[in-house]
Formats: sequence, structure tokens, C-alpha cells
Amino acid sequence: MINSQAIIKVFLVALTLTACGTANDSRYRSTEMLERPPILAVQKQPGYEETQADESVVPKKSYKKGLDDDVYLLASKPPMLKIKQPFDTAWRTLGLALKQSEIKITDQEQEKGLYFVAYSPKSLSDMLPFFNHEGKEIIYVLTVTADGAETEITSALAGPAEQKNLFIRLDDDEYKTDADDLLIQVFETLRDDLVEE
Repeated sequence: MINSQAIIKVFLVALTLTACGTANDSRYRSTEMLERPPILAVQKQPGYEETQADESVVPKKSYKKGLDDDVYLLASKPPMLKIKQPFDTAWRTLGLALKQSEIKITDQEQEKGLYFVAYSPKSLSDMLPFFNHEGKEIIYVLTVTADGAETEITSALAGPAEQKNLFIRLDDDEYKTDADDLLIQVFETLRDDLVEE
């Protein structure tokens, strides 16, 4: 036998649930009684002209340093640096990288795509103060060439006419290695440390 008290309890629970679910209170369905902001009358002043909304977009300033993937170094002999920029933009970018690397630009010819720079790699003798480096400035030439949408940069020892130091041997392999080191230093600055001005 089914207990009559259990039946009554089930019936009361069902009745309570039904009563809770069928509330038809209009307060919760209508927003007419909610407070609304006041409507303000706008009066135009004499000489006031309506302007159109400025829909121009201000480009966001990039706070990352360097060109990252927009510059790469080819492992050719001699090495070649490529920047994913047109010639004029790459020319300015390279000049900025040289300035930030504290590599002295001795001359430049944009029409020919040539930067002449004084460069000596940091060696042990450069770090010791008692060595005299007067007249040790070697001039290298960075050649900038347009290559479609990209720009190529190569480095080499400048000719005898550009050299201020008359005592260097231009056929010395050390200077060719230094030209490669110069290009690698410029590459690292462009990729990692370049800050737009």
C-alpha cells in the first residue's frame, strides 16, 4: 500500500512548483516605469557650424623594437642583407640603424645607393686604453640596391681613394672578414634594436 502521507507530500511539492512557475507579474516584463534620462534642448549659437565626424584612423604606434621578420641575412659569399621595404624607405631605415649602432657615416650617395662608413670591430685591443688608435679608421662601403619590393645591402672594403689610413693593405683578408662583421652588426640592429624616430 502506498502511504497516503507520501501522496499528499508529492502533491504539495508539485502544487508549490506549479505556483512558482506561473507567476504573471507585469512589473518584470515592462520597462515603462523605469527612470529615463532627461531630454536636453540643444540651442545652436550664432556662427556655429556643424562639423562632420572625423573618421580618420590614427595608426597605432608600435612599441616593439626592430624590424623582426622584415629583415633577413642570406648566407651567401659575401653575405647579403635584405630588407622587405622599397629602396627609399630602406635607405632611411639603414641610415637610422647606422646612427643607432654608432657607426660613423663618412659619406653617402643615395643616387648610387652607397653609404661609406668608418668601422672597426670591437676587439681586445679596442677595450684596452693604452693602445693608440689614431689613424686606424678603416672605411667600408654599404651598397644599397633595389630588388623589386625588397632592398639588398652588401658590405665591402672601400677603395683606396676613400681610405684615410694609407698604411692598410686592401688585399688583406682581415678587412673582408670585418666587412662581413659590419653587415652582421647592421643586421642585428635592424632586426632587434631599431627604434623608429
